[in-house]
Amino acid sequence: MGANALADATLAKLGLAWHGTTPNGNVTIEPVYCLGLCACAPAVMVGETLHGRVDGEKMDAILKEAGA
Repeated sequence: MGANALADATLAKLGLAWHGTTPNGNVTIEPVYCLGLCACAPAVMVGETLHGRVDGEKMDAILKEAGA
């Protein structure tokens, strides 16, 4: 559903690898097996908040809000 491409693009944008943290310490990227949102894939979790149907534009907004 595009999760791998989204993950690759996000990691490249942030200049991180999995388990990496942004220099300001605001965002750490962790892989997960399942968020239970297959019908809304690709999905991400920020803190305790789930986001579904995430594309590049939505991911940029999420990262900005998180302070990345």
